[in-house]
Amino acid sequence: SSDLPATGARSRAGIAALAAACCLALAATKLKSRRHRWWCGVTGLVALSLGLPPIRSVLEQSLPGHMVGHVWMMFIVPMPIGWITSRTFRHHAPAWSAVVLLNGIMIASHLPRVFDTVMNAGPAAREFESFTFFVVGVMFFDAVFRPSTRLRWSAGGVIFTMFVMLGLAMSMSLFTSAPWYASIGSMPGMVMDGDFASQQLAAAILWICGDVWAVPVLVWLLRSRIAQEGSLLALLDRYSVPESRR
Repeated sequence: SSDLPATGARSRAGIAALAAACCLALAATKLKSRRHRWWCGVTGLVALSLGLPPIRSVLEQSLPGHMVGHVWMMFIVPMPIGWITSRTFRHHAPAWSAVVLLNGIMIASHLPRVFDTVMNAGPAAREFESFTFFVVGVMFFDAVFRPSTRLRWSAGGVIFTMFVMLGLAMSMSLFTSAPWYASIGSMPGMVMDGDFASQQLAAAILWICGDVWAVPVLVWLLRSRIAQEGSLLALLDRYSVPESRR
């Protein structure tokens, strides 16, 4: 449809506003630390501002921009909310299920047939996709940041997801020589055709964005676990001993 950029912007803006509202509400009611309330409030406002037009309108007009939107809704916006829920809610989904669910949806949504079906189905389908990205992203970071999650599922889940993003990026650029998504080139309002060059750029964005969010999270996870154990050697010793002997 001809209103793709505007519709996509409104959809992402609505999800980003919901994310910011949840972040601010939980920060105000559940967290006792003033520093944590300030941090969550700022991240919520940033998520809201970057989800509003005209930034979102620009991103919706090309495949590389669309890929930035996918990463934004699945990783960047849910990250602070997942951090809050991991410390305020009592009931959580199993860590392994969150990791599997996020990566399964990420792979499925980038398959050519699924991607084109969603893009051609209309605004409701694209809005539902954005909301799905947001929900599984919150579940994922809730599991990653949860203090009770074993390091194999927190750090391991982040590393596994990085490799999945790398595999998708390589499949879109190195392991093919043809564009995947026919819907991008056929929709009005696009400033960049869905050709192979734009697909390679989208793959590079997916690869780079994976490192942008994953590396800081890994560093934080390792630093927090080292602080719990007292030293890096104590952490290595803990995970070098089989669980049956602890």
